Amino acid sequence: MQMGFPQQSQQGAECQAETGEVFLVQGSAEPRWRAGPGTRRAADAQGALLVEGAIFRIDGQRVAAPVQALLARLRERGPEAFTEVTGDFVACYVTQEAVHGFKSLTGQHQLYYREEPALFGNRLFPFHAGPPGAQWDEEYFGRHTLIVPGSQFHAECTPLAGVRRVLPGELVTLGRRVARRALVTRSYQYQLDPQQRREDVAPEILRLLRESVQDHLHAAPGADVCIEISGGLDSSFVACLVGEVTTGAKGVMFSQPNVPSHHVSEGYAREVAERYGIDLRVIPPDELPAVPQMEPAYSDEPSDFFWFGELFSEAVARMTRPGGLVFTGFGADQLFLRSPAMLPYLLQRRQWGAFLNALRPAARLMSRSPVSLAVQSLVSQIPRELYYRMARHTAKWKWDPLDVCDVNQDRLLHAPVTWLRANDRRAEYEDQRRQRERELLGDGIICDNWGYFAATRAVTAPHFARRGLKDASPFCDLRLIDYVYDHVSALLVHDFNGRYKELLREAQKGVVPESLRARANDTFVFNSFQLRYFNQAREYFHALVDDCPAGWIHAPSVRAEIEALQFGLMNASTRSVVALMGYLSWQRAFLRHAAGEWAALERLPWNGWTRGPG
Repeated sequence: MQMGFPQQSQQGAECQAETGEVFLVQGSAEPRWRAGPGTRRAADAQGALLVEGAIFRIDGQRVAAPVQALLARLRERGPEAFTEVTGDFVACYVTQEAVHGFKSLTGQHQLYYREEPALFGNRLFPFHAGPPGAQWDEEYFGRHTLIVPGSQFHAECTPLAGVRRVLPGELVTLGRRVARRALVTRSYQYQLDPQQRREDVAPEILRLLRESVQDHLHAAPGADVCIEISGGLDSSFVACLVGEVTTGAKGVMFSQPNVPSHHVSEGYAREVAERYGIDLRVIPPDELPAVPQMEPAYSDEPSDFFWFGELFSEAVARMTRPGGLVFTGFGADQLFLRSPAMLPYLLQRRQWGAFLNALRPAARLMSRSPVSLAVQSLVSQIPRELYYRMARHTAKWKWDPLDVCDVNQDRLLHAPVTWLRANDRRAEYEDQRRQRERELLGDGIICDNWGYFAATRAVTAPHFARRGLKDASPFCDLRLIDYVYDHVSALLVHDFNGRYKELLREAQKGVVPESLRARANDTFVFNSFQLRYFNQAREYFHALVDDCPAGWIHAPSVRAEIEALQFGLMNASTRSVVALMGYLSWQRAFLRHAAGEWAALERLPWNGWTRGPG
């Protein structure tokens, strides 16, 4: 067996090409692989393991050489050993008989594959630039432009036709036959214990978050640490936890001091930084990168939040040393933010007492009458298909008795995006999403977009990847998610009597400054940044329209909606235009860089086995 892996550069990530963490595996009679210098890997005479991302623990324990340790487990137990791993990663396990691809359940990284000829890769460009090439997939384009939640999480399709993604928790085997199996899944169901108190569960939430922060740091020893701090509860909590166990961490906050909410949040961010010795830099709008970036870097998939990445992720990348860790508070809302959708949920679960207890305080917070919310909650119990058949008629009335938008965003009647050919398939895409989410995670939790696990990668990759930066989001840790959904009463999360995120505030005791922990309002919006970007990008957007594959859109209508964006008008059509611009900007960058990336990858040696006669 050849062991010609390139050695990791000792000079750091600034010396790595974009292909630094790329691996490509051919599944055939004699499997072989290529791996860039930044790829975590291990190999012996029986097999090889290629990993992107972080392996935190194996069988609950941190290990000094996790990739080597996992390879040993795989040799003993086969691919089932992936179930023993905690982390945020994708991996290919190569043997002489087959190639096995796996993605962790809450991982942000992607693993792509093609069945014939058999090929795995953790980047998309080899499937386009390498033989036999591929065409654009209109189904993916439609899902993206219609902003179907979580498509990069639950949908097999990718931007390239015939190329699929390994789904979260899925094991895909390419050998004599193709096999796909859900190796890691969940079936979450809210616990509804009226006797449970916040102080009963908050210490464990704190312990798990501390453990996650330390696991991220342990997986990247010596890395420069940067923390995105908004001055709100979520990012400040993470900043405090990082500050407990590090020295010399940098913090970055994007602020408009003339906006009152930003000014207040800046004060809280500075208080956190001073308490924990974090070197905080507050970046005003005039110090953000010039946008739009006419030469965006390579990334595998588009994002409708591309503008956010060009402004903020690019700024973070410029102030963080190569190979650094970037901590965020992303994911806390999905776990700890109360939602009025809890009202119809309680009715569905026949929790009459809990429903009545929540109804009046929820109505008070929302400035609605209890009767209105009760009626909407009852209407939400109508079976989905029947509801839509009825609602299409009542939506034309002056007063719609079936309008449930206050408590059930999942029952909105989507306005048509008439300029998009794929618009007619929206209902099909939504049904497929719900089915796949049920298969992966069950249907007992209120979550409008399970795809948030993969969302950060799509936004930050064009800016972070070339410098080897890693997202670290402790609130996306599977151990924390399991604990909150399996052991914490949802009545503590969706508590309408107190302040928002009271449970998270309880976990912050003694860690987050009391003035911040007690803040009444946590509103920090980026609307002004977004509008500024759209105004600067007007001509760029019009130029992108010409790049769209023929027949997929009605270009004159799109151009009219681009003009509407300049005034901050946001509706279903203009939101889809923003997503369209994200796709077309990504596509232009992908085509510009794919051939060069492929050429760099081809210069790397193949590794594998050579079998003798017989």
